[in-house]
Amino acid sequence: MKAILKQTFMDYFLLVIDNGSFDQTVKIIEQEFVPVFGPKIRFIKNKENIGFAKAHNQALLWTDSEYVLALNQDVILADNFLLEMVKFLDAHKNVGSATGKVLRWKMEQTEYLKNSEKSDIVDSLGLQIFKSQRVVDLAAGEADNGQFDQEKEIFGVSASCPVYRRVALQDIRYKDEFFDNDFFSYKEDVDLAYRLRWRGWSSFYVPAAVAYHERTVKGGPGNKVLKIISQRKNKSKFVNYHSYKNHLFILLKNLSSGNFLRYFSQIFFYELGKFLYILFLETSTLSGCKEFFRKFKKMKGKRKFIMGNRLITDEKMRDWFV
Repeated sequence: MKAILKQTFMDYFLLVIDNGSFDQTVKIIEQEFVPVFGPKIRFIKNKENIGFAKAHNQALLWTDSEYVLALNQDVILADNFLLEMVKFLDAHKNVGSATGKVLRWKMEQTEYLKNSEKSDIVDSLGLQIFKSQRVVDLAAGEADNGQFDQEKEIFGVSASCPVYRRVALQDIRYKDEFFDNDFFSYKEDVDLAYRLRWRGWSSFYVPAAVAYHERTVKGGPGNKVLKIISQRKNKSKFVNYHSYKNHLFILLKNLSSGNFLRYFSQIFFYELGKFLYILFLETSTLSGCKEFFRKFKKMKGKRKFIMGNRLITDEKMRDWFV
């Protein structure tokens, strides 16, 4: 929050939602930050953890700004982050979402984060989607040596510090949902990126806006199977459960029949390999399949809404599958 106070762009309103924390977060915010921000801040305290998606939907329903920065608590913004984002979006009215150059923030858990430092290792330059429908953070794990200093269009934005255009979010809104409440947490950014694309909204990477993200499970460059397995082993059961069932939700909601048939072999073998790994080595995640089938009918309804309102063709969507 100190990084927000240092922003050179000051025309903002800060809505902080505490999702049922058990530590000293509420006390620190009330004593150290609410008095400083004054009328520019509103602090909401949920009695329990209602999930990333539902909490962010709360924020979106309770605000009316032209642009929305969905900021994770483990992200530090460069002083000109908001200024660069607003300047870019003001100049590009067809852009529905944008991300900055998100680098890794190396943090050791100390009381005042004295042992934290910024790095030149990329955390995310946006989302990249493969023909198999696997989605990764673009350039994650690569060193930034100036090769990422050009603006470029991307498939979508990662949820660590994305900026969305309000009218774009309203355009893909389903009832009172922008992010899908049924996801609870993880991969809701991929689902939202897909839905924005179907409605013709573009997404861009803006290198002039820099941020630093402390990520618990760090991906690296390349798509090696062993790397994927290693990353899964380093994640908690909670993360793997939600990530797996949410990935299935994304396929059901957003993958068109034409693109499914076109890339059937890539999708089938990727899903088969993942399922066999879970079946024999990660059985706690199997409950995600049960949740998927329990909500299958509900997700089919959301799919009908998405496919019935899409504005681009299967071919145009395929431009983003690498």
